[in-house]
Amino acid sequence: MQRKVSTTVRVKLHSLTNRKADLLAREYEAFQTEVHGGDADLYSATDQQATKVQRQKDPNPGTEQPVVLRNDVSDVTHDEDTVLSSWWVKVPVYDPERGRGNSIWCPAHVPKKDEQLVREGDVRDSELVHRDGDWYVHLVVKRSVTVADEYDDVLAIDMGARWVATCAFLSDRKTTFYGEEVRRTREHYKQLRKSIGKAKPRQGQQVVERIGDAEARKVDDRLHKIARQIVEDAEERNAVIAVGDLGGIRKDNDKGRYVNDKTHKMPFARLLNYIEYKAHDAGMDVQLVEEYDTSKTCNRCTCEGVRETQGRFECPECGLDDNADKNGALNIGKRALGKFSKPLSEAGAVLAQPETQVIIPRDDEPANLSISVGSTPSGGTPRL
Repeated sequence: MQRKVSTTVRVKLHSLTNRKADLLAREYEAFQTEVHGGDADLYSATDQQATKVQRQKDPNPGTEQPVVLRNDVSDVTHDEDTVLSSWWVKVPVYDPERGRGNSIWCPAHVPKKDEQLVREGDVRDSELVHRDGDWYVHLVVKRSVTVADEYDDVLAIDMGARWVATCAFLSDRKTTFYGEEVRRTREHYKQLRKSIGKAKPRQGQQVVERIGDAEARKVDDRLHKIARQIVEDAEERNAVIAVGDLGGIRKDNDKGRYVNDKTHKMPFARLLNYIEYKAHDAGMDVQLVEEYDTSKTCNRCTCEGVRETQGRFECPECGLDDNADKNGALNIGKRALGKFSKPLSEAGAVLAQPETQVIIPRDDEPANLSISVGSTPSGGTPRL
């Protein structure tokens, strides 16, 4: 089965002149003003995108939104003969000196593994992002892939603050937890930044930026390994991958500063991007599933359950007592099957795309099976 899929490539801009850096900063700040209902001078196409973001997302005050770069006014090119950089990205900006829109070509670093994709794919609307003092362009590249149209199982993934990914197979409930190392790394560098900022207020910012780069590299490496293991597990069982859609997790979801910091800054989008990219390369399909209510619904009888602690789910109707993230993952898998309120023995259902079939030959449905890799229903020992 042929599918058109989108992959996000994280491209870092480098060696910027002061003028280019100032123009990028100015465009970025003007975009923030526009999306929060203000008025500022922007490149005309970018101004239209800011209006769309303001209307569709209605972002909360104080939040930053990536600058949307329309593909008809931005570009990426490769030139081996250029000394400064072999990759260049054209970014549309408003030039106050000229009083009109202009475009600047910025030297860029494209990850080696993504170079062929960027050369051969169709670059669509992308995003300009400012993070830890550096500029990035998240290129959205469309390509055609061939994925299987029949599967023997579903590997469902629930993403959350405690585990970056909880993965459960529907056929036997085998569950694996990923991400404790990601959480530890992020917490370590968060505390390190605090201590350095207090100890060296004058030099702290430069040190903090270097620490941010080290953190990003470690987290990114871990995410790649997690995504690779997930896809390998799905391949082994010929399982379609179903992922809970967290598109609205940051909107109208204020749970206090401590929980917000853990949830809103977790790299869910990056992990999903890596899973999709690796899965499609392996010929496996990935389905995004509406996540609403999956965390508080019993995966066995569909009644509303109780979560007296963050990590445990209990159902007052059927007596299910299990890990909460595992329960959420199983609900996501059932939604992908279109069998959210029916037993798994009625499988053979059609997924979100009619041509994709998942057939799980089972006579009954297991109840409280133990979690894999020696873990307990409340968490235990995860796979890192």
